[in-house]
Amino acid sequence: LFSSLSYFGILEERYAKCFRIEAYVELGSWLLVTSSLLLMLQFHFVSSAAKQLIDDEKSNSESSKLDIEEVRSTAEGQKAVTSINPRFTDYYSFAVVKVQKRLSQDEVEL
Repeated sequence: LFSSLSYFGILEERYAKCFRIEAYVELGSWLLVTSSLLLMLQFHFVSSAAKQLIDDEKSNSESSKLDIEEVRSTAEGQKAVTSINPRFTDYYSFAVVKVQKRLSQDEVEL
């Protein structure tokens, strides 16, 4: 294409050469991509843990909620069970320690 333009006098001969670039990715670019992915994972880890903490504090203050499933009443008086979204302990079960809490006699309801 450029040689044709040069032949017809549209371009000068010095501008009729092919334009060539050798592109490559610098090491710093790979470090930037890797660190941004690690930051994204860390943000998800911390924000989901904080969200579950807030949700747990709310559910502890309300005694009528179920731990695993939420029950809502329908217009007909029937109860419909809806599941909750995955939580921090579902995603990152390897990062939590299971602690068993012993209930006193006053806390146990028969």
